[in-house]
Amino acid sequence: MKTVYIFGAGASAAEGAPVVRNFLRVAYRYFKEEDYDPDLEIVWEYLEHFYGYSTKISSGEELDKYPGIDEIFNIVDWYLLHNQAFSRRFSGPRLHNLKTALVKLISMTLDRSLPPHQGIHHSFVSGVIEKEGELPVFISMNYDIVLDKAIRAAGYGLEYGFYGKHSEHLASREKIPLYKLHGSLNWSLCPLCGEISEHEEKVAHLLFQENNVIPCLNCRGEKSQAVIIAPTLYKSYGISRLQNIWDSAGGAISHSDRLVIIGYSLALADTSIIATIKRSLNTADKDRKIVVINPNKRACERYSQIFGEKCSITRSAFTGQVI
Repeated sequence: MKTVYIFGAGASAAEGAPVVRNFLRVAYRYFKEEDYDPDLEIVWEYLEHFYGYSTKISSGEELDKYPGIDEIFNIVDWYLLHNQAFSRRFSGPRLHNLKTALVKLISMTLDRSLPPHQGIHHSFVSGVIEKEGELPVFISMNYDIVLDKAIRAAGYGLEYGFYGKHSEHLASREKIPLYKLHGSLNWSLCPLCGEISEHEEKVAHLLFQENNVIPCLNCRGEKSQAVIIAPTLYKSYGISRLQNIWDSAGGAISHSDRLVIIGYSLALADTSIIATIKRSLNTADKDRKIVVINPNKRACERYSQIFGEKCSITRSAFTGQVI
């Protein structure tokens, strides 16, 4: 049985990563209260200015009353898209700087929050490989490399899908496809040749440094950039190699017999993902099994709305148990 596993933020949360509702609080604790980072000061300034007056933020807990980081991105991107300022203090150029700081904040917070040791992803991947008659395919919405490391620890290489089609990737039995639709902390994009370099460890948080010395592994060009698609309604997927990843993910779903979706809540901002999954499910006339693991009641209701009664839903957090 060809199974495709789709991982959302809830899977990484089981390992200790912050989720949307508490992301700003966790980030504030790391980079304002514990270790001050001047490049991120614009984020806290913006949040203090968010309600139209200076509301001094004195602790990370106070950020729980603010919108989640995804909605903050939405608002900033809306002004940028329409070439408008947020206020006198946040003109167009400052909003561009703010968005860069928000992307850096995501990268650094994930780098800081996730432990280096092998956790439930490792036991899950090992269990899946042992159970399945053929190698599984993974699709991830997450930037972190917890799943990447779990696959390597199981003795396999990674096929990220930068080149070719999913059918071509299946020819290699030494690699497991892992299609990361929103980028990854261990990828760097070369602005010179346009190639994405993959690294074994996280590099995204280093790419925001002024003295960034991580070269492109293809052309040795400098000033590589992070590959992180911001969590916003106005996502841009203009990177050509990223489009190959999306095509490969769609091909994997269309060839699958079973779809297992773990910790992904079908966010309204992810219309492109929902549309891709639905289209891929319709490309082949087969009666697939769709299994959902998610503890959130509202998210489970959305799955029933979008995938119908054939979708088997288990309201529980990800524990690493093989489904």
